[in-house]
Formats: sequence, structure tokens, C-alpha cells
Amino acid sequence: MELIAGAINKRRLHNLVAQHTSECSEVRAAIAYAGRDNLALLEACQRLGKPLTYYGRYDHTVPVHPAVVRWFLDQKSPNFTCRMVPDILHAKVIWWVGVGAYIGSANMTDRAWVSNIEAGTFLREEDMEKTSMMEELRTLFDVIDARGEVIDEAFHKHLLDLQKLSKAASAAAYEFEQKAPRFFPKGEGLASVDQQSAVERGYQEFERRWRESLQALRDIADHLVLESNRPSWIPADTPAGAQADQFVHAYYYRFVEGHRGGERVKAAFAKNSANPAAALREALAWWKAADFDYEGERNTLFNWAPKLRALLAKDRLSTLTSEEFSSAMSMVHAFTDYASKRDNVELGLSAERQDRHAKALAHAGQLWETRTEAGHTPLEVFKYVIWGPGAVERRIWNAARTSQWRLPWLQFSTWGEVVGWARADDYPPRNDRTLKGLRALGYPVRGV
Repeated sequence: MELIAGAINKRRLHNLVAQHTSECSEVRAAIAYAGRDNLALLEACQRLGKPLTYYGRYDHTVPVHPAVVRWFLDQKSPNFTCRMVPDILHAKVIWWVGVGAYIGSANMTDRAWVSNIEAGTFLREEDMEKTSMMEELRTLFDVIDARGEVIDEAFHKHLLDLQKLSKAASAAAYEFEQKAPRFFPKGEGLASVDQQSAVERGYQEFERRWRESLQALRDIADHLVLESNRPSWIPADTPAGAQADQFVHAYYYRFVEGHRGGERVKAAFAKNSANPAAALREALAWWKAADFDYEGERNTLFNWAPKLRALLAKDRLSTLTSEEFSSAMSMVHAFTDYASKRDNVELGLSAERQDRHAKALAHAGQLWETRTEAGHTPLEVFKYVIWGPGAVERRIWNAARTSQWRLPWLQFSTWGEVVGWARADDYPPRNDRTLKGLRALGYPVRGV
């Protein structure tokens, strides 16, 4: 154990970063406040190729400077993850996994690391393993991670706006705290977490996982549109989100052969989770070379995707006929996969073997006749989910979980794909297969 007291005993956090970042397998840091003047830990991880997960505090005072969030967004790499914990994070912990952890008072600012009187300890893992501390450290990060929110471009803009408002309202700080706009719901203290309704807790977890996988797909899409990564058979004007979907699709089916069993995905995740960026580079090179049968991906991108986009367009959707609706649904993988598992007789088909397309059309025909408990038709529900007001993840949740908007057979996987094909520029298509492909690449995304 070492006392880290900066100038007082000449043991500084800068020294720990220099010494231990090269030795560890990854870095996990929960530091409530972070300024733009101290990116030493971030830059060391980048320079040495060490994965970094950072948890910062979010509230009306903008504890984490927008420049820090911008740094993570600009990396566009699964190796560098930033999560915001609303209102209740006050920890200052840096864990060099495999080496040891700093636990103290210093935030990630120059004043804290250079001139303030701060105090903390550095504990080696071999010493923590002798007691319960190692398991308690893991639990600490598990609890923080469960309350961490995914960042994106919209959150960065929110921070910039909030920063301006905060400066203007400094003379009336209490009033500003009550009225300040929020991006994430207010975080409740740990003592009151269990008082939340089970439904709302479920939504918050779904929202977190939705944003988590969506940001991963957006980052991958930004790589795919580069000439150096895009195969010659894909035109430059192909929607980036659609490219991301088919890239992950091909990686899952053809590179990992994940459809042969979950063990293949687990093995790929175990191999790639230590360095997802390296796995992504390898996969991008494979995709660019196009040394596989990509006719299925070509059909999806240049035949099905344009048709789905046209049929599900805002001004077209309400006018669909039963036949057009069924045709659209037969091009949605998650929907046809569900249909293929239904009993033929239940679908109104003869008992002999039926192909997937016939079963999908019959399945869609039955869906067309259904209504929600509130009396909404399928077209009304689809228009609400794809084009309605408010956050898309809330609309998807409502369609899967609330009686007002829920239709039979449609769950998160189908809705994620439907929204993605209708609005690929905004939301890359995402279903259960997508999540498995991302996990095979080493991304720590979770199902919903």
C-alpha cells in the first residue's frame, strides 16, 4: 500500500499513470469530475493501446467537461468507453486491472493532480486478493456500471448548452438546479433505488442497453464509410447504418459462424473483448477484401432496404394495403425468423413443409388483423413507433410493453430492425443477431 499525497510525499497520480498503464490489461476509472486540462490518463491508454472505461458524474453543474466527452466520441473505438452516472457518483477510483487501484480524493483535473492537497492510497491487487477488497472493488464497478448512461453526439450538445446556461445562471444557483434541462433522469441515491417501480426500472435498463448498442453501431458505421474500409461492391452513397447492419450480419454468419451455436460467439467474445479495436480492424480488412459470397448482403442493401425505406416512409406508411404491409414484413429478418418457428396450421397453412417467405406472409396477414387493447391498428402502431414524438427508445418500449401500443408477436428485436430500415441514417438496424455479432467482435453490449 502506498500513500499518494502529491507534492507532500512526491508520490503523484501522474507517476502511477506512467508506471502502471503499460503493465495492466485495461483501465477502469470512476472519477466524478473531469476537466479539459487533464487528459493524461486518457492519452496514456490511447498511446499504449490499453482499453479504458471511464465513468463520470452528470448533473446541472457539468462536472465532466464537454471536451472529455468529445475526446471519447472522437475515438470511435470500442476500446474507449465513457458512461455518465446521473447525480450520485462522487468516487475517485482508478483501477489498473491486473495491477492495482488508486482510491482517493483527486478528481481528473490539473489542480487535483498537481497543486491541491489531495490524499489517496494505491493498493496492489495481490494485497487486495488476500481480503474481500478485490471482490468489493469489482462490485463497486458493477454498481456504477449499472447506473451508467451511454453518451452520444446529442449528449455532447446538451452539455455545451447546459454549460452556457450554468454560467448565465450562476447568481441564482439553486433556482437553476431546479429548472435546468436534463438529458438523463435524475439519479436516485442507492438507499432509494428499490422504491422505483419495476416497470420504470425495466425501461431505464432497456434505454441504457439500446443506447449502448446504438452508439457501437454508429461508431462502426463511421469506419465503414471510409474508402479504405468500404468494399468495391458497395457504392459510396449507401446509408452508413445499413452498411453497419450488413457488416455485422456478415461477420456473425460468415466469419464467426455464430448461427452454428452460441459457443462460437462466446469464444469470439472471450478472444476479442480484451481488444475490440483490433478485432474490428481485422473484421474491416476481411469485409474490404470481400472474399466471400456476399449476394445475400447485396440483396438486402440494394433490393430489400430501398423497398422497406419507401414503404415505411412517413408519408407512405398510413396508405399501405394489407399486401404491401405483408411484403414489407417479409423483408424484416427478426419477423421472418419468428414466423418460421410458428406452427403451419396455426398460420392457416397446410401441414406440409412451408418456406420462410410463405410463413412470413401468413404471419403478417394475421398481424394485419390484430388491434392493441386501445384499438390501434398495426399501421397506427408502426407510424407511432417509427415517426412518433419523443425518444425512439421510449416508443419502442411502449410498443413492446404497454397495452396501449402492444401488438402480438412484436418485440424489441423486430422493432429495432423496423425502425432501422425505415430510418437507417438515424438509427442503424438492430436486432438480436446484431447484438450477437457485436459481442463476437468483443463489444460488451447486452441483450434487451
